[in-house]
Amino acid sequence: MRTKRTATFAALSVGALFLGACGSAGGGETAETEEANLASSISVAISQAPDFYNGGTSKSNSVYNTYVDNLVHSNFVEYSPEGVIHNEEFGTFEKVSDEPLTVKYTISEDAQWSDGTPIDFDDILLNWAAFSGKVLEGEAEIFEPSSNNGYEYLAMPEGKAGDKEFTYVFETPYADWENLMIGSLMPAHIAAEQGGMSVENNGEALVAAIQDSAIADLKPVAEFWNTGWGYAEGLPSLPDAALIPSSGPYKLDNAAGGNLTLTKNENYWGEKRQGATDSIVFKTIEDTEAVQALQNGDVDIIEPSGPTGDTKDQITAIGESVTMLTGSGMTFSHIDLDQSENGVFKDLKVRQAFSKCVPRQDIVDKFVKPVDPEATVVNLREYQPSQPEYDEVLEGAPAASEYDEVDVEGAKALLAEAGKTAPVDVRVLFSAASQQRADITALIKDSCDQAGFNIIASPDAEWTKKLDELGSWDAALFGWAGSGLVASGQSIYDSEGVQNYGKYKSEKVDELWDEIAATTDADKVLELKIQLEEELAKDVYNVLLFANSDIIAHNSSMENVEYNPAQNGVTWNAYKWTKQA
Repeated sequence: MRTKRTATFAALSVGALFLGACGSAGGGETAETEEANLASSISVAISQAPDFYNGGTSKSNSVYNTYVDNLVHSNFVEYSPEGVIHNEEFGTFEKVSDEPLTVKYTISEDAQWSDGTPIDFDDILLNWAAFSGKVLEGEAEIFEPSSNNGYEYLAMPEGKAGDKEFTYVFETPYADWENLMIGSLMPAHIAAEQGGMSVENNGEALVAAIQDSAIADLKPVAEFWNTGWGYAEGLPSLPDAALIPSSGPYKLDNAAGGNLTLTKNENYWGEKRQGATDSIVFKTIEDTEAVQALQNGDVDIIEPSGPTGDTKDQITAIGESVTMLTGSGMTFSHIDLDQSENGVFKDLKVRQAFSKCVPRQDIVDKFVKPVDPEATVVNLREYQPSQPEYDEVLEGAPAASEYDEVDVEGAKALLAEAGKTAPVDVRVLFSAASQQRADITALIKDSCDQAGFNIIASPDAEWTKKLDELGSWDAALFGWAGSGLVASGQSIYDSEGVQNYGKYKSEKVDELWDEIAATTDADKVLELKIQLEEELAKDVYNVLLFANSDIIAHNSSMENVEYNPAQNGVTWNAYKWTKQA
């Protein structure tokens, strides 16, 4: 077995280093012969079936959808092992003014959806409408995006149907302005048509409706954007092909039993991102079965969530036919807490008590160090231990280190001060597909039940959908897949943030985030984030555990697989993948 150790991002927005060059099939064949012997299909193991074509909604922003989105959606920028990079095949942009911050974008003249419809202004305007939080019925957004980060500062872009150029004017400066246009740009002509609008003349009806704030006309469009691109549970099939045109090098072809097949998009206009392999197949396989599936040849590449020491040993035992890449990425595991009015953790003392009894070091020793011997407990939310700023921020935020040691007696005392005379039930929500999450929850129970809690394991196959259902859980054990950007976490911690599932509220934190998001000075950002980390730690926003250690293993006859610490995962460049037949 061939093993490659890779590095993580070393800075906030532009990362340093990648590498995981793969082993080749070897031998003395010429390049022409090797190309002639390429396999027509590559299979990827995925532990949870994709459930949405639109990965930008509050219910669909999971890595499982992103693995696919990397190949079927395009935008101006994308994540890579080197940080955020520009996709000039899609289009170009430049800052044209600082006061106000103004950015001019130009979509490639050739850019089109796989059904032949040009990608132009109606797609951009729908994207703005969906993410800006400014298309309202009364005080409520009619779109349900994963966050408003960045878009909330944008004035509505001016333009007309069919335009390939548009300008964004920021009403307030935004730290991550250069990385705003990232993620899934959805086909406006499909949303408009499904919402009962004409799509004639390059979508002028939708453009007019958004520009005129015609909410009654836009509500059916928003409803389709929110839910219409969802898949049936378990992915037994795909929606009608006419509803899911692609803007990437691949398109959705078919699905059955949780497996999803992509084939080359024959109408993809770019050259550098053309698909190298005819089809990419995503197969839903539980993490505990992924290594065996790789060894049996059922799949060509795996990236198990929550890999263990056993995972690593099993891959090593396969031998030279498999190449393994390891690294510490931007994803970190944590436990979110229901702090709503009726939440178990509304009282700060109860949150403090829980933090004192969670055996964080024991969790790292048992579940992370067997994969990465250098793994440590994480004490910060906006920085990972691999980042150079981590130690400086930790030193400046002393409250972040208050729970380094388990203190069962201290936890008991805090629960008593909170007036808790009976064991406090805590339902811990986590993915039913993750044995590691189940084992971590059992370890927490062993410790916290001694302190006066009653930990109740609550595995759920649809756990991501439960996060929005207050009252269905008390604590949620999962991971945030980070981007390394300055303001990407705002919607997690802001009082009104879409991803603030536990309903934490802090005026001070809201003020800090507003200032951070509008700051383009890196030194000032660091100063503000030190204050932010101190506030979040004092309030016990959540319980931090560890930076996830990643393992990728693939058939050694594959080429161009690269470990990627960013949130879009290993398929970020799957359009380049090839395999010797």
